[in-house]
Amino acid sequence: MGVLAVDRAGTREALLDVTEKLADMIRPLPDTAIPIPGAEWTVGETANHVAMAGQLFVDLASGIPRVHGDMTKEGLATANAEWLARDPERRADRLADAIVSSTQTFLDAVEGRPATQPVVSPAGKMEMETLVSYALTHTLMHACAIARALRKPLPVTRAHVKLMMPFLTVGMESFMLKEKTKDLTACFLLHLRGGPQVAVTFDKGVLRLDTKPPRRVDCHILAEPVALFLVAMGLKKQWGPIATGKLMTWGTRPWLALQFVGFFATP
Repeated sequence: MGVLAVDRAGTREALLDVTEKLADMIRPLPDTAIPIPGAEWTVGETANHVAMAGQLFVDLASGIPRVHGDMTKEGLATANAEWLARDPERRADRLADAIVSSTQTFLDAVEGRPATQPVVSPAGKMEMETLVSYALTHTLMHACAIARALRKPLPVTRAHVKLMMPFLTVGMESFMLKEKTKDLTACFLLHLRGGPQVAVTFDKGVLRLDTKPPRRVDCHILAEPVALFLVAMGLKKQWGPIATGKLMTWGTRPWLALQFVGFFATP
């Protein structure tokens, strides 16, 4: 059982909606060789990656084990590059259709499985229903990157972030950087505006996640949901949201909030 409960119906609906919006963004493009700002991939490569990841999600939901990287940022990057090298498809309409098709097939496969069935994914072990939250997070991360490249409105909403939080907590466990937390002893309480709170406690390389803090909180972080998502996914620096009050902190050690995102790798 994850730290936060999954809204299965809401997450399913959001994933379908985001997938359609992503497909609509790329389908009319005559050329997908458009650079993604701050990344090495083009729009076509990113869309291809989303389509192939959709098939990986289908296999995981169907009980087919898949190995993809080694749960490190470097390992995932290498596996992703190998995927893209094997599949040269970059045509916009075909990629849009593949993304929509794989998402629908994935959700159909999930429907036939118990919500608590364990799944070993590239982001760690989780329950089947959390896998849908993972798929939403992965799709939105890349949909936002493509939207920025195309100068379109970002497709992420506050409601989406609440639906992604069950996976994002699992991701904290999977992508914690032990070399940066091996000497850290601190308790954070992350407050999502209009949403849940998560206590994140570090004890010299060991991470504990709860809905309530196990001890006195050293650092409170109050976050506007969309700002938190964009910063956590490496799509935005934290300084703008801090300056505009979208990320706020207090407590006995508030300066730790500036380091918080750096305690985790962005896959």
